[in-house]
Amino acid sequence: MSDMAVSRAASGAVSGRHDLRDALDLLSEQVADEILHAEPVDPDAHLPAAVVQPLVRANLAEILAALAGEPSSLEPARETGRVTAAEGMPLDLLQHAYRLAGLRIWEELARRLRSRTDTTALLRASSRVWFAIDRSSNVAVRTHLESSAGLSGNMARTELLRGVLTGAVHDLETARRALGLPADVMLVVAVTAPGMPAVPATGTAPAATDGGAGEPDRPTVRWLTHEGARLTLVAARTSEDTYNALTGLAAHSRTGASRPFTRLADAPAALVEARTAVRSLPLGRVGLARYGDRPLDALLVADGERAAELATAVLSGLRDRDPRDEELLLATVEAWFEHGGSGTRAAAALHCHRNTVLNRLARVADLTGRDINDPRGAAELYAAVRALRLQGEPP
Repeated sequence: MSDMAVSRAASGAVSGRHDLRDALDLLSEQVADEILHAEPVDPDAHLPAAVVQPLVRANLAEILAALAGEPSSLEPARETGRVTAAEGMPLDLLQHAYRLAGLRIWEELARRLRSRTDTTALLRASSRVWFAIDRSSNVAVRTHLESSAGLSGNMARTELLRGVLTGAVHDLETARRALGLPADVMLVVAVTAPGMPAVPATGTAPAATDGGAGEPDRPTVRWLTHEGARLTLVAARTSEDTYNALTGLAAHSRTGASRPFTRLADAPAALVEARTAVRSLPLGRVGLARYGDRPLDALLVADGERAAELATAVLSGLRDRDPRDEELLLATVEAWFEHGGSGTRAAAALHCHRNTVLNRLARVADLTGRDINDPRGAAELYAAVRALRLQGEPP
């Protein structure tokens, strides 16, 4: 049966007032919570919340849309199969996750249909819910098996790379040869924050390579997923080549890169730099952040507790106001700094008059006790606003 035909068949059961898409947030939270808090047979088989939650939401959104009669691509199920294979999640746990999703969907649907006396309609709805669940589950399982077959040959190398990046491997010359890394090249470690697919859509296996020891002019790329984030090690002839190899990865994701280094022994320290760099990207922004490009931001995220104290101490006068007014004043301060202290250019960026910008900055001075025209006051305001904007969970 085609996807469109399945969608049309499902729509008769749960369309109209039985469309469950309005319950997506609730169902996603319930299913993710049950998966995350299930008693594991193997503690290492559990995926982190940063991986589970977006996968659960994407799958439920797809299943609920299909039940409501919308077209279905099943890409969330395929992505789930790829990610769980890369993370070494057993198939029985993967299938159990889909069963949990089906149970929660059915319970919500049954609650809404409880007032109806048409038992046939209720049974028909049940059948279609579980058909949709089985359909997604089967695709996820098939993709998991296909991905696992490709991963098996690289699994030892993946674990070796994990050991190099975390400092658990000490025979680094043997590790370099086993990983296929050229000698006498520049190295960079990158961290891609959770939220990006853990493996490419083409199904390339972890520890994949864009080049090899026999191709010194092409970057060699090795990567894996670790605690929900993607860790990448790039080896290339020049520093710029290492960063260029990360361009595609960072096009639609939040990626931080370390400074270039030459000794594999420096990889664990480079991983710390890369994690700091990705956290220095403002929340919601994608792209590649190089460690050292934003030294103040790196300092602020390196000690989140002190940074939060700074933001509170400097901006408490603003934060006691209406949230919309607070955001307006913060955005004005940011625009002022971003445009080199030019009220005219800041006003153009904010779509208001220059005098409006100056009046807002005067209000900021009154509320914080820091005049933006005073170097020390301006420095404290800038650091405090950056600290506020950078607050968030580390990758």
